[in-house]
Amino acid sequence: MDGDDKNLNIRPPKWGLALMTIVVVLLGIYLVALTRNSLKNYNYIGKSLEFKNIISVEGSGKVTAKSDVAVINAGVLTEKTTVAQAQKENTEKMNAIVKALKNDFKIEDKDLKTSQYSIYPRYDWSGGLQRIIGYGVSQSVEIKVRDFDKIGNILAKAAELGTNSLSGPTFTIDDPEVYKAEAREKAIAQAKDKARVLADQVGIKLGPIVNFSENFGGPIMPIYSRDLALGLGGGAEKSLPAPDIQVGSEEVSVSVSISYEIR
Repeated sequence: MDGDDKNLNIRPPKWGLALMTIVVVLLGIYLVALTRNSLKNYNYIGKSLEFKNIISVEGSGKVTAKSDVAVINAGVLTEKTTVAQAQKENTEKMNAIVKALKNDFKIEDKDLKTSQYSIYPRYDWSGGLQRIIGYGVSQSVEIKVRDFDKIGNILAKAAELGTNSLSGPTFTIDDPEVYKAEAREKAIAQAKDKARVLADQVGIKLGPIVNFSENFGGPIMPIYSRDLALGLGGGAEKSLPAPDIQVGSEEVSVSVSISYEIR
C-alpha cells in the first residue's frame, strides 16, 4: 500500500506546467487575432481599412473631328384596299430602292438595315360607325453612306423610286474610340495640372492616385434634315435635282475625376 501511495503522489515538473500554460495562452491569442481579422474582412470588403485624406479634381477634354458616316432613313408608305395590294406595291418600290443603292451607289449589305415594317388598317368613322376601308403598309431602311459625294444623288434617287418618307442625313463618327482616347488624354492632363496648382496653393503634398472615373459625352451629332421637295408623297418625278449637303464636324468630349491621397 505504501508503494501505491507513492505512485499516486507523483507530480509533473513545474517547468512542464509553465510550458503548457504558455502554449495555451499563445493559441488563445492566435485564435482571437484570426477571428478579428476575419470580421474585418467581412465588414470591409471593397473598402479601405483606413480612412485617408484625399483631394479630388476634375478635368475635361474635347476633340473636333470630321464626320465619316452619314445615316439616312428612307421609307415607303402605301395605302390600298387590301393588305395584299398594299404589300405588293410597297415591296416593289422598296426593293427597287435597295437595288439602286447596291448597284448604282455600291452601298454594302452591312450598311443597309430594315429599321421598320408595319401593316395597319385604315378606318372610316363617318356616321358614328367604325368601318375598315383599307390597309396601309410602311417600311423603312436605314442607309449608312461613307462616300459623302453620293448623299445628294441617293436622296434624289430614293424619291424618284417612290420614297415618301425621308429623314437625314445624320452625320456621325463610325468609330469614335480614337478621338475618345485623345480627349481623355487632354482631360487627364488638365486634371493633373489642376491638382498640382491646388496642392501648391493650400500647402499639401500629393500622394498616389486612389480613385479615377470618366464620363464620355460625345460625339455630338448635328442632324441635317430637309423637306427636300423631291416629289415626296405626290408621285415621283424623273431626273430630280440632287440637294447640296453640308457635312460639318463632330465634337467628342470626355470628362474625368481624379482623387489623390494627401500626404
